[in-house]
Amino acid sequence: MDTDRANTIRVKPNPSIPSFCFLGFFLMVSFSTSLSLSNYSIDDSLVAQSQLPFGPLTKMILFAAAALLSTKLTPLHKKHRLLVAAAVVLSLGAIFTIASRSSVGATALWMNACGSIVISVGTVPLYLAWMELYANMDMRHVLAYYTATHALSSFLSFALTLVSSPAFVSGAIVAFPLVSTALLIVSSHRIEHVSFAQGEAVSSGWSFPLKPVVLFAGFTFCNNFLRGFLSGAGRGYALFGVLIVSATVLVVILLLFKRFSIRSLYLISLPMAVAGALCSLIDLPNAALIGSLLTNGAYTLFSIFITAVLCNISFRYGVNPLWTFGFTQSALALAQIISQSVHASFDVHLQNAAFYTLCVCLIATVIVILFVVFMSDKDFTSTWGMTLSSKKTPLQDQEALPDAIEQAAYIARIKGLTRREEEILAMLLDDRTVAGIENALYISNSTAKTHIQHIYKKLGVHSKQECIETCRTL
Repeated sequence: MDTDRANTIRVKPNPSIPSFCFLGFFLMVSFSTSLSLSNYSIDDSLVAQSQLPFGPLTKMILFAAAALLSTKLTPLHKKHRLLVAAAVVLSLGAIFTIASRSSVGATALWMNACGSIVISVGTVPLYLAWMELYANMDMRHVLAYYTATHALSSFLSFALTLVSSPAFVSGAIVAFPLVSTALLIVSSHRIEHVSFAQGEAVSSGWSFPLKPVVLFAGFTFCNNFLRGFLSGAGRGYALFGVLIVSATVLVVILLLFKRFSIRSLYLISLPMAVAGALCSLIDLPNAALIGSLLTNGAYTLFSIFITAVLCNISFRYGVNPLWTFGFTQSALALAQIISQSVHASFDVHLQNAAFYTLCVCLIATVIVILFVVFMSDKDFTSTWGMTLSSKKTPLQDQEALPDAIEQAAYIARIKGLTRREEEILAMLLDDRTVAGIENALYISNSTAKTHIQHIYKKLGVHSKQECIETCRTL
């Protein structure tokens, strides 16, 4: 009888989902990059004046506040009125910043500072809403969409630096957050109906994400410190490092995902970052630009890696993405503030070749130490050091056959199953009944059937027998 109940579970057909909706985040990335590059190309003196960390300080406070209020804000991507308001605020901040270019003295500094603060206020909810949306996707789709986002944003941002009309560039930048938010709202309406978006229910009570926060913040500081020596034009051309790396990773993900290991992003980004740092010491033409290409590429790889890992943790274990990404982004803003302060305090000393060499060597050493201390092989398949304050049922049923567990782990990776769905699949492959699954995991019949339905949906099957046969062929 229980077997029949598992066999009769049916799934609804998946609607056609336009891929461009989930790529709307690239306009948010393009917004900040294009605004920064347009500032450099139009008025370098204004950029020098605007080094006071109004924007990063606002981001640091608001991201941390969002993390602490994560349980009340979830699900953020469904709060459409708040998101529209944030988009309008973001566009107004861009207008403030652009208008400051035509002003001089204290007025320009005041307008630029106000623009930075307003932009930060609008950025926080929109960024977190996009990350929350991505955290509802399995690993393959997160990697594909987030990597494509980097490729598209770097291409668009560089293309805008070649446009000779400031009015056109300014209009495009102001429109970016509005269009991105429209795509975000469309995506939030449709994502619940696709098979790759059936993640674990969000739970509260997780510990502070120390490892990803420290590692990402340290990497960000090092990257910002090295980029601080590039001119505005150099920073624009350094986008090629982002474009090349993201396009390459995207091709690999789309063609070779079954053999792709996210660990490779982590392993490649480390030597690239060190090589980029050391390259800046070479006394040759364009050596600094080459170093920036490498460090930007390494930072892109690491950003893709850490975003995919954090989204996967949310997807598989139910960690609130507003909690992890809120604290992580708050730490990145702090790293940016510290980097700016170091440049401002030691600018004269950094002109000394010996002192500069010492700083770069220290940065390379710090990068290596951070990677060794805050990342291990276990972190790729776990919650990266985060734990629940309340004890839950063990995630793995020790009575299941080892072969079923191993096969279920492989299927979970390539088909985007949550941790709970993975262990239930292992039991189905072990020919357990629904009642047996309920008793082993201490869950209700309706919960067990819901999980089984999600498994069938992701595998594209309609019965237990068809599920087992499909798994054997994968």
